Amino acid sequence: MYDTIAAISTPLGMGAIGVVRVSGKEVANIINKSLKKNKYKPKKMYYGWVYDEDQIVDEITWVFHKQPNSYTGEDMLEIFCHGGKLVTYNVLKTVIKSGARQALPGEFSKRAVLNGKMDLIKAEAINSLIKSETPFSLNATLKLLKDNQLSEAIEELKRLLMNMAAEIEVELDYPDEVEINSSDLKEKILYIMKKIDKILTEADNGIIAVEGVKTVIVGKPNSGKSTLLNALLKKDRAIVTEIPGTTRDTIEENLNINGILLKLIDTAGIRRTEDKIEKIGIERTLNAIDESDLILFILDGTTPFDYEDELIYSKIKDLKNKTVIIVLNKSDSENFKLSNCPTKLFEKKYDIVTISAKNREIKSLEDKIYELYFEKVNIEEPTLTNMRQKNTLEMSKLYLLKALNSLESGFPNDVAMIDIRKALEKIYELTGENYTEELLNTIFSNFCVGK
Repeated sequence: MYDTIAAISTPLGMGAIGVVRVSGKEVANIINKSLKKNKYKPKKMYYGWVYDEDQIVDEITWVFHKQPNSYTGEDMLEIFCHGGKLVTYNVLKTVIKSGARQALPGEFSKRAVLNGKMDLIKAEAINSLIKSETPFSLNATLKLLKDNQLSEAIEELKRLLMNMAAEIEVELDYPDEVEINSSDLKEKILYIMKKIDKILTEADNGIIAVEGVKTVIVGKPNSGKSTLLNALLKKDRAIVTEIPGTTRDTIEENLNINGILLKLIDTAGIRRTEDKIEKIGIERTLNAIDESDLILFILDGTTPFDYEDELIYSKIKDLKNKTVIIVLNKSDSENFKLSNCPTKLFEKKYDIVTISAKNREIKSLEDKIYELYFEKVNIEEPTLTNMRQKNTLEMSKLYLLKALNSLESGFPNDVAMIDIRKALEKIYELTGENYTEELLNTIFSNFCVGK
């Protein structure tokens, strides 16, 4: 935390400009030593050269940002050099030689959080912004960055919990003078829980918009799962043969359907088998189903619905919070029959589409996916956008529920106070005010170096 860090912030390769960022207490010494400048003003661009002792490294422009008015909250230097791979690396090497070290992934943003320049939610939004693959993802993350509505809602949760905790502390310190009615305390807890529920309502949609719809293709062997994967991707990603059981492991790819990001998984066909390797593939298929948002249940339209189809249906029919589309495949075959799909079994519960994966006639499926998810991913107001955020807020609510149960069971207020404090700690963890090094390392390890 006290080292001076440096990194290349632009993609390596040929380009007009390369950017090297530096942050920390040694910035002034680096400017003096490597840029040979001792008088300069913040937020002003200068022209000059980078020197390795007396050797010229590159012709540059540069800007100094004085703490705390910088991205990291520390003294910062941004060097704009020529964009060749070697010349940019040489500028970085010179800066490191002058008193910095190579930054770790996300270390600039990590310092911004630790120095109070932004909360953890906004830092994660910056990372999501960089990695956005669809307009919907970009929209959701931009709303988090430019609109303070969510931050204000979380700040209100924090304030309400702190006030409630303070009231109980006063009662504990002055039991003869202050007495809090447990009914009032329960009402306050219920009020805060409703506030949390309001934030959580749109969280799943925010996560889907940014991280994508976890989509699994399931079906019996030789129903056309891998052919459908190739058709959706518009390339031959999976091996396709007429031999049942060809796909023995899950294949994962990202797919953009009219702005809807799918995290697509092709799976091994589910059937009874004694083959040990195939059994492992089937087990992974079942795990993928459990973790999915969308299930594409593909049926072979040239054969009747049989016991293998029924085996798969038994695995998905009672699942909660899953979207299922029945995909009747092989419409190009002369043996294709609509009657091979038991519509009475599905029509009231699931959407049914007909396709030819072999001929890549899958528009009906793409249109259905877009129809089901367009409103969900078209985020109107800022919301949580990843599972860490959602799970942390859900834990806060769970502790409040424990506190409420303690009060309803007749326990004194100080017993409820234990869980109220834990609920507040989870809010601090959500924003990054309460953290462990392991938590921050996990989050920022997914960032780019130099961000």
